[in-house]
Order: sequence, then C-alpha cells, then structure tokens
Amino acid sequence: MDKSIKIASVQMHVSNDNEKNLKTMEDCLKHIDNLFKDVDLVVFPELCSMSLDQTMEKQAEKIPGLISNLFSKWAKKYNKWLIPGSFYEKYSDKIYNSAPVFSPSGKLLGVYRKRYPWSPYEKTSPGQTPFTFKIKGLGTIGLMICYDMWFPEVARDLTNLGAEVIIVPTMTTTGDRLHEQIISQSTAITHQCYLISCNGVGIGGVGGSQIIDPEGMILQRNGEGTVIQTAIIDFDHVKKIRERGVAGITNPHKAFKKNKQYFKVYNE
Repeated sequence: MDKSIKIASVQMHVSNDNEKNLKTMEDCLKHIDNLFKDVDLVVFPELCSMSLDQTMEKQAEKIPGLISNLFSKWAKKYNKWLIPGSFYEKYSDKIYNSAPVFSPSGKLLGVYRKRYPWSPYEKTSPGQTPFTFKIKGLGTIGLMICYDMWFPEVARDLTNLGAEVIIVPTMTTTGDRLHEQIISQSTAITHQCYLISCNGVGIGGVGGSQIIDPEGMILQRNGEGTVIQTAIIDFDHVKKIRERGVAGITNPHKAFKKNKQYFKVYNE
C-alpha cells in the first residue's frame, strides 16, 4: 500500500487587505485544483487571511465563525486537506493565534493555538496544548506556528504524540529567516520527520519557505517570490529512517525514547 501524500505549500503574497488576501488564497486553491489535482493537502502561511494593519481585537473571531466556515467550504469544494495558515481566534476572554485543520469533507478536525507568540511583539495569548491529526491509513501530522520552531520542546511534544510530519505556517518578515531555515533542518534531523515551513511574502514575510525530509535534506527552498511548492510526503520513509537512522547510522528519535533522562530546567 502506498503510504504517501502530495502536499502543496503556498508561499503567497500577503497585503493589508483581508478581502484581497482571501481572494488570493482561493485563487491558489483553484489553480492547484486545476493543475495539480492529485495534491492531497494544502498549507498557507501564518495570518495570511488577516489585515495586518488592523488590530487583532477587531479581527478576532470565534470558531465556528465566518472565516472558519469559509475555510470549511473551501476544503470541501476542492476536496483537499486544508491548513489555511492561522488567524485570530476569540475564545472566552482571550485571543489566540490559531491554525485550524479541515478534512476534504470540510470537517474541522481541530485547532492548534500558537504556544510561543513572538514576544515582546506579538500580543496573543499562548496556547498550552500540542496538536496532531491523523490521515487514516497513512500517518500523523503535527502543527507548530512560526516562533514555536525556536523551542525544541514543541516539536518533541508532537513527535512524542506520533507526528511524522510537522507543518509550520509562518510569517517571518525579518532577517532571522536565515536562522529559521537552519532550525527547520535541525528539527527535521533530530526528530527524523518531514518539516514544511510555509512563509509569506509581501508584508506577510520574506519567503524562504522549505520542505525538508527526515534526514534534513531540502526538497524545496525558494526565495522572496510567490510560489507553490509541491512534494511527496512518504510516511514509510519516515518509518525507515527512524528504524535505520540518519545516514543509516544515527537514530536520535529512538535514543531519546530509550534513554530516559531528567532535566532540571523543566521543574524550575
């Protein structure tokens, strides 16, 4: 049985006009549906549907709500697994930077709330819970958002829950994108998983999106232009690398589980 999916990571241009951003997102989905019908999962950048010159308080919505309902309709219309980046979610008296996941039937599978807002600049409340979802008969996918990547414990939580792929919607507009690219590779290597880092362009980022395999090999990397990256995600390949090791010799995923350690920092 083929245990693989084809993923499309959309490095799209983001503007200050949320209606224009939503149109760009659906135009990309239409293009993917017309040209790459065998794409199974589509991911967009962090906050790409928002108006970045408006406050989060003005834009935050509950789930379900207008914007999440729209994303649900798109997933069903184009018959794709859909991770539409993230948006401002209003929950109780807090606002989160949240990434929903929709199945090809339009079902909301769950919502990941960014655990590490980019302090001191980002004012959303931090989420507390790792989030993974399963594609039946294939494998498990985990979510992070942008700055989460800088904290290895977030990825460790996901792979501990079985994640074989980590998807990272991102909105990096700054010079440390080069550092994030290195962190992306190291995360893929140390957790022996695929990693998809999807950044925006325009006011939504400096690009540099990447798709990386479980040995840290870069399958896709682009500059500062708009692009739709595509790659095959092979869950059997993850299993093989985790069994036989990076470069056939080194297996940090297995070693971490076997060698139980106590780290004082986690109780401080």
